[in-house]
Amino acid sequence: MIDLVLNSFFASIPVFIFFGIGFWLRFKKAIAPEQDAVILQLAMDVGYPCLIFHSIMKYMVVEANPAMATIGFSLQGILCGFLEMLVGVLAAYVVAWVLRLRIGTGLRTFTLTAGVQNYVFFVVPIIQMLFSAPGDPTLGVLFIHNMGCELFIWSLGVILMCGGVKNLRLGLLLRGPLLAVVVSLLIAWVGLGPYVALPPLMKAAEMIGAVSTPICLIVFGCSLYDLTRNFTWQPRMLVAGVVTRLMLAPALILLLAWLLPVDPLMKRIMVIQSAIPSAVIPVILAKRFGGVPEVGTQVLLATTLCSFVTLPIWLALGSRFVVPLLPGL
Repeated sequence: MIDLVLNSFFASIPVFIFFGIGFWLRFKKAIAPEQDAVILQLAMDVGYPCLIFHSIMKYMVVEANPAMATIGFSLQGILCGFLEMLVGVLAAYVVAWVLRLRIGTGLRTFTLTAGVQNYVFFVVPIIQMLFSAPGDPTLGVLFIHNMGCELFIWSLGVILMCGGVKNLRLGLLLRGPLLAVVVSLLIAWVGLGPYVALPPLMKAAEMIGAVSTPICLIVFGCSLYDLTRNFTWQPRMLVAGVVTRLMLAPALILLLAWLLPVDPLMKRIMVIQSAIPSAVIPVILAKRFGGVPEVGTQVLLATTLCSFVTLPIWLALGSRFVVPLLPGL
């Protein structure tokens, strides 16, 4: 147990190093705010889809991992990701109700920000650190699982933030990462993988995909610098966000992982996701659909900083009571 806590602690350090680099670069004005969109577009529309394609092709086609090769396994992952988000958001809504938040004072923004974890770029480096053994399919399983998270965010998440279905559009789902998952799975399912996953293409996808996570984390660090300078702190919101995202939601998600009759690989992803702090996407949605970005920003910052302590604890508990994350634990 102690080994897992220490390994988890060290695995989270690179994330905060990249945050710190971004924070420092913005402070030194090396990356201007108007450059963020272009950099993120490169990472999200090119780098991240390449990372997804390489990971899914590697474990479903090149190495032909039997645990990942079926449609049933993929549907398991999508369902787990969706239910995980739903549990977190429902927990956050209860806390928002206790706080007597209303629409216009942060109800929707708090619910989505405290309920949704940073399911992509906070998780990828941790998995790469903890599960680096040759042939370990955890990273590929993550992207299948995250398809359920994306479906939740761009359907129920948007409906929640904008107060109805009027702003829900099919185009919101037609994003690079989600399309990369769909296309990669279809290629693997219909048997075209051996004709597509050729060594030159796989190597190019691997090299391009490798830069997406550091770039996004650095830009996120730049955003942290901007966010800390433009609003008044609300202690009640900070405490509520930490309690919801880093205490209540992890406990419920671990319980869900323990109860669901799914593959241990999927339980492993759910254990890791349970410990992750809030995502930046809800803050972006709050800006776009009339939420209260200041509320989301405070929850985002507080949970990100506090997760440095809570993340290894929740991973250790999940490994003990749900599914072992490391051999012998």
